[in-house]
Amino acid sequence: MIELIIITLIWLIFASIEDLKTREVSDWLSYSLIIIALFFNLYETIIKKDFSFILGSLFGGLIFFLIGNLMYYTRQWGGGDVKLLTGLGTLFYVYPKELLNYFSPNLEFPFLMIILINIIIFGSLYSLIYIFYLALRNKEKINFKINKLILIISIVIASSSFFINDLMLKLLILFLSLIILVYPHLKQFISVVENNLMIKKISLDKLTEGEWVIEDIYHKNKLIYNKNNPGITNQEITLLKKLKIKYVTIKMGMPFIPSFLIAFVISLIFGNLLRI
Repeated sequence: MIELIIITLIWLIFASIEDLKTREVSDWLSYSLIIIALFFNLYETIIKKDFSFILGSLFGGLIFFLIGNLMYYTRQWGGGDVKLLTGLGTLFYVYPKELLNYFSPNLEFPFLMIILINIIIFGSLYSLIYIFYLALRNKEKINFKINKLILIISIVIASSSFFINDLMLKLLILFLSLIILVYPHLKQFISVVENNLMIKKISLDKLTEGEWVIEDIYHKNKLIYNKNNPGITNQEITLLKKLKIKYVTIKMGMPFIPSFLIAFVISLIFGNLLRI
């Protein structure tokens, strides 16, 4: 099992580098991870005559495949993310017991759930950091203004805490004023960054499978591509080339695989971070 952990870490590192450079992940990385997982668990099933290995592997892969596709069809993830997540589920449907000699993780939840929880936590943090990184690199393109009305409301609410003696209630009011100030501005900021930096018009030669085309494409008044599709296919790209479509508008996805790597390492070392 230690060997599988090392292989998975190497694969995730390579996938993260490729995702950061090209915003794509080669299929061979994901498919080979799934094949390795199935081969290993089938071998364990035969040697130990215990079907729980292969059945658990198939179950974990199926669960992560379904969750990944839910994220894909709601345009949260790309196809490469789904395949790599499926590989993780196929490999680690239970926590590797060998690591208990080195770490004391919180395993009060099933390990598949722990990985998902940590992906959500660190995926969210990673996404925010990436958005701010993009904004800093392209600050001349960002036109963001603070909403004065929201600022005044939050200041008024925060000021009311000075008339309250109860410490917990005072902290609750301050926290509420902070949420009122931060949430709408953060939502607006993300929207501004996406619209200015992540939506681009590219030539058809640069279009690759899985890209999110955000416009309906017509040819002779006939709809040939629906913008509600989760991602364009190679067949659709070939059709657009035959029809001599030159440019399309896409929304660039962020390289999300590094958050998988972070979440996987945290899951192995600490387990569930949301202790109950």
